[in-house]
Amino acid sequence: MKYTYQDSTELPMQRDFTEDMKTFMGVTARVIPLENSIIEIKCKNKESLLALRNKIEQLNLFEERFNSLVKKLAEEIDTAETRPCVDAVLATCSENVEKKRQVFETEIKKIDSGASLEYQKIETSIVDIISHFLISGVYGAEKSFELSTKGNTLSGQMEGSVSGLQYRYKLGFSEEGLTVGKLIGSLSLPGWTKTGLLRKEEKIKMQELSDLFVTSLEYDSQKNIRLTLEDKKAKRKFRIEGGDTRYFVYDEDKEITADKEMGALVDMGSLARIPEKIQAYLKTNIRTYSLTNVLIDEEDAISNNQVFDCLKVIAEQYGVIVNECLTKGHNKEEISIKVEEADGTRTEKYITRAEIYNQLSEIGSEGVELAGILGVDTRAQVKDSKYLIV
Repeated sequence: MKYTYQDSTELPMQRDFTEDMKTFMGVTARVIPLENSIIEIKCKNKESLLALRNKIEQLNLFEERFNSLVKKLAEEIDTAETRPCVDAVLATCSENVEKKRQVFETEIKKIDSGASLEYQKIETSIVDIISHFLISGVYGAEKSFELSTKGNTLSGQMEGSVSGLQYRYKLGFSEEGLTVGKLIGSLSLPGWTKTGLLRKEEKIKMQELSDLFVTSLEYDSQKNIRLTLEDKKAKRKFRIEGGDTRYFVYDEDKEITADKEMGALVDMGSLARIPEKIQAYLKTNIRTYSLTNVLIDEEDAISNNQVFDCLKVIAEQYGVIVNECLTKGHNKEEISIKVEEADGTRTEKYITRAEIYNQLSEIGSEGVELAGILGVDTRAQVKDSKYLIV
């Protein structure tokens, strides 16, 4: 499947942009009202808490001034008969003020605890909505994967980042232990071994490592890798790291590739194919994605109600494609792409500027702002859009 503009140049992200745009609008239409509802609840709760705390302050001030006046009067008429009256009056005032203060403090705790549960419920709904979208719908994101094996348990995480937006997923896999053979197939590396029946001599010998376990793996969008390989008893340990056409291999802490004799036996071409095999493995074997964090400028976007800011970052990237579609298309009111099947069949898909603008504007001011960023509002243009997507 190949995706192109109307002039047959390929889209930078080989995806059905019209469908991604529809998904983006759907996510926005669901998320913005939820986030606004949290903001509204927080504002109301803030006002209620402020009013209750003001009442407590007024009670405290009253008690302080009342006590001062009574004590001043008691000093002017200090007799054995008036002292019990003074003590009773002060005690009654303190008791009544404390009862009312406790009522207000209970209300404050009730609002705080109830609000937390209410926020959490709405935030969970927001995470559920955006989790299916962020995993593949963010254009231009740098992605990195980390996998590790403990015992027979294979776990991992994926992180994506673009223009201050970061998101992390916990990954679940279809299998438990991960061997070199499962990940990349056959792999041989040189190592020193002792040979000979009577007289043992150390010689360099190619070692087949397919049965070793991959105990840790790091991989990113630039196809940089870092692999740690061990046998079951962790007596043999190798590390492969690098990218492009330059790779380094370590046997324990000794660099094999730095040794002239051993380094010459390392098949760099075989190592250069590892990133593609890792990519293929990830596509085939990741079974579950669980969104754990969404950050904007290193702050929690969910708890700080900044999901709209995340959507603006995504819209900037989408605006690049919109601008190119309008520039390279025949109809300046349509965002059109061509889809070419493996058998050569070509179809055209499009979505109009008016359709995008109308759907987003129904959301409110946030939707209108997103429409401007996307470039579907005739009053706004995409600024320097061609430089955004990496």
